[in-house]
Amino acid sequence: MALKKGDFVNIDYIGRVEGRIFDLTDEKLAKKENVYNEKTKYGPITIVIGAGHLIKGIDEALIGKKVGDEFKIEVEPEKAFGKKNPKLLKIIPERLFKNQKVKPYPGMTVNVDNLVGYVVSVGAGRVIVDFNHPLAGKILEYEIKIHKKIEDDKEKVKAILELYTNKSDYKIELKDKQVKIYYPKEKPVPQNAQKVIIDDIKKYIKLEKVEFVEQTKQNKEKR
Repeated sequence: MALKKGDFVNIDYIGRVEGRIFDLTDEKLAKKENVYNEKTKYGPITIVIGAGHLIKGIDEALIGKKVGDEFKIEVEPEKAFGKKNPKLLKIIPERLFKNQKVKPYPGMTVNVDNLVGYVVSVGAGRVIVDFNHPLAGKILEYEIKIHKKIEDDKEKVKAILELYTNKSDYKIELKDKQVKIYYPKEKPVPQNAQKVIIDDIKKYIKLEKVEFVEQTKQNKEKR
């Protein structure tokens, strides 16, 4: 059956720009290609088609495909990270960096007024910083493999939780279109993350009530 918007699908992917891998889900390949990051969680990822969990180009490419399909796509900037915005190239006096005891250099990542950018050039007392996304203006290539379509509501809840928290070990209680998500006191789910998770669960799983509950000894034993 062809996949459609709103379906939960489990996929693997490899993203390349100008032949260089910038993102992937395969840990072995990441190590082989020397792009492994110990802070990254590798493995197949479950997303909702059309929810914006990945770039628009991937969302659109998945529609009409089937479980088991493996394919390659080329994504234009408009459906990836956008075109380069010249207004996001800023000239900053080098003395401002020196005041912070920072010596800027080309390629350096900087945070200025809560905006993250990278240094393009340094010279004549000026530092040019690009606040565009590093992949803005780039044509991206992806290899995608569709493993399965998720049908079980509990698995769907787990998938959304993992997307926003990078954790999959929450205890979930699902009954009569209502779900309770139990989290340990030492690892609370931030309020802003809770809101996004609740919105996605209600929208894409059609559950009527979503509740986050701090796990205690009592409710742990009860369950």
